[in-house]
Amino acid sequence: MQSLKIKVFLVVLAFVLFMILTMGIYWWNVGAFQDRLIIMDEFHDVVSDILEARRYEKNFMFYPEPNSLGEALVYLKRAEKTVVVLQPKIVEIMGRDGYSSLRSDISGYRSLLHSLANGDQSVATKTRQHGTKLVESVQTLLRKKRRIIHSALQQIRFMPLAAMALILVLLTIIYIWQARKVLGRLVYVQRAAEGVAKGDYDAMQHLSSADPISVLMRSAFRSMADQLDARQEQLVEARRLVSIGTLTSGIAHELNNPLNNVSLTADTLLEDLKDLSEDEVREMLEDIINETSRASEVVRNLLDFSREEQRPMTRLNMASVIAQTLRLVGNQLSLNGVRVEKLLPENLPDVCGDTHYLQQVFVNLFLNADQAMEKGGILRIQARSDGNRLCVDVSDTGCGMSRETLSRIFDPFFTTKPVGKGTGLGLSIIHGIIKKHGGTVNVHSELGKGTTFTVCLPVFENGEGA
Repeated sequence: MQSLKIKVFLVVLAFVLFMILTMGIYWWNVGAFQDRLIIMDEFHDVVSDILEARRYEKNFMFYPEPNSLGEALVYLKRAEKTVVVLQPKIVEIMGRDGYSSLRSDISGYRSLLHSLANGDQSVATKTRQHGTKLVESVQTLLRKKRRIIHSALQQIRFMPLAAMALILVLLTIIYIWQARKVLGRLVYVQRAAEGVAKGDYDAMQHLSSADPISVLMRSAFRSMADQLDARQEQLVEARRLVSIGTLTSGIAHELNNPLNNVSLTADTLLEDLKDLSEDEVREMLEDIINETSRASEVVRNLLDFSREEQRPMTRLNMASVIAQTLRLVGNQLSLNGVRVEKLLPENLPDVCGDTHYLQQVFVNLFLNADQAMEKGGILRIQARSDGNRLCVDVSDTGCGMSRETLSRIFDPFFTTKPVGKGTGLGLSIIHGIIKKHGGTVNVHSELGKGTTFTVCLPVFENGEGA
């Protein structure tokens, strides 16, 4: 965040410096233009003085009065002094040769005027020609100076427009650059959010930029993912308790049978104890022990399933996991008229996983199949090896699902059950658990024909597990 503030400050500072530089250049040009206007007035003075000298020269030609040439020399001398003062500017405009030529023309004209004033009429024509040449030279100088001033004026006029155009171009480039980065981040947010919602946290790594905002976004999503992990653990346990509630009726029936047998046997033993032989008493006591063990096994399976203890990934036999899960729900399925068919080859490879989590997966799948077959049916469990994966198909002959339902069944809180009959978390939790195991879960269903869930897990390799 601190780095982001520094970058914003530097951008603002760069913009301010750019504006200060632009304004400085603009005011410098305005000042230079003012100087050129002042010099332009001095150039006009030179032209005016030379024209005055020529006027007195023409007056002398028509009315030969020595005073006329004296006035002409005064104006010419003043023009020459101004030319000397303006030497750097004249050299800048006409070059050093041009300046020297101008000084030479003024000097020659002055000499001719002196000769004419001393009564040498032979130089009259040459004096007029030289005067004309001198006027053309200074007028050429004036025209060049005007072009320079006009160019400076155009530069001053278009400088604000050029600065605005440059700012517009820079803002457009920055806008496009930032827009692409923002759109990239928005796409990242969309992918990451969709991935996190489905338990795919790899989607958070798609943003590779190292700028502060991207780093902050990745950090926020990682924090959210950690929180979702913790929350999912809680949901798994909560779902397990919900499953236990669903199993209660079947468990109660399964416990009731051995307890009834124990009660009847104990009553018979108590009433007929005196009439029974030692072998008969022993047999009845063995029946009580067997039924008690049967009830204990049911309770033990239920306790194992409901225990919140988390164990590391270990090597598991999938047939054993399925068998343990069926012992939990078998009576429930039987009561609802569901017949179980198992197709589990003996040579199935082992997988690496957590017993409790995988039991949670199959309990949910078996109970969902039971609920989909309201009038009973067949629950088929088939396992197969698919390269480096072990796949288990859980199929039912229930009502099936539409395409719209299939597209949303793994979304959290989506359920087709009536309000109060389902949380919509079961399949979402299944998806998350299988994802954590590095596997996949897919579903195929047709309305009126049933549904098949396919759970695929990586097979166990040496070095895995703990």
